[in-house]
Amino acid sequence: MPLDALAPILNDHLHGQGRLRVWSLIVTFLGDAIEPRGGGAVQSARITSIMDRLGVSRAAQRTALSRLVADGWIERDRDPADGRAAIFRFSAIGRQEFIPAARLVYAAPGAVTSGDWVVTQSTDPRGIMIAPGVGLWPAGFAPRYRGLTLIGRIEEVPDNARVVGADHDAETAALLHLARYIQHHPPSEPLDAMAARTVLIHRWRRYVLRFPELPPAIAPLEWEGLTLRAHVAQAYLDVQAPSETWLSSAGAGFAGLPPGDAGSRFGRKE
Repeated sequence: MPLDALAPILNDHLHGQGRLRVWSLIVTFLGDAIEPRGGGAVQSARITSIMDRLGVSRAAQRTALSRLVADGWIERDRDPADGRAAIFRFSAIGRQEFIPAARLVYAAPGAVTSGDWVVTQSTDPRGIMIAPGVGLWPAGFAPRYRGLTLIGRIEEVPDNARVVGADHDAETAALLHLARYIQHHPPSEPLDAMAARTVLIHRWRRYVLRFPELPPAIAPLEWEGLTLRAHVAQAYLDVQAPSETWLSSAGAGFAGLPPGDAGSRFGRKE
């Protein structure tokens, strides 16, 4: 794959999204690539390798890692194989924050929007706000609040009530474009595949933590967002094998990682 073949992904879907939060990108990489492989440590040189390929400066990488350590999200130790190098892993706090989000990020297509729904007193903007201070959530992914909570099925919604906000619609279209681009141009080179996978999951993680996943009973008729999770899942599968090869392989300053269980994500059992 040519060295610049990732440019549309990096320019449009990573660096073209305003100021890049490098610390969040590193959290995405650790959660997506390292946690499924036993939740162990990763050598700093491997983080540098993927962040370099993603176009993140070395200074920004150092600042982000220092911030994550200072905030208690990750732990830093000396690499037993090279006492001058560092290794990083999620702390208990970081793992506690990431794992609940991972349930939502890697749910199978249809899992979030099927079944019962919860109406609860809530000001959390990630829910579907159906009235001031009243949120609607898929029952399996609803936060637990004290106070009035109603659980039931959505039976019918008038067509004129099926509205998606402009920001929600724009982000949905952008993510669909990214997923379809990866599906049509899946990189086969291992590091490029890992870079594409990281951008995909980073955008998707931010999306599902910001916007509710609408069920067909609520979504506008023929809204493309109803197929978004399936497209993201397919794009992830398209880059999974070569990206896992990169994680398993040694490189300059880092050893291969142990096998992981990322094959079970998005409802797939591989």
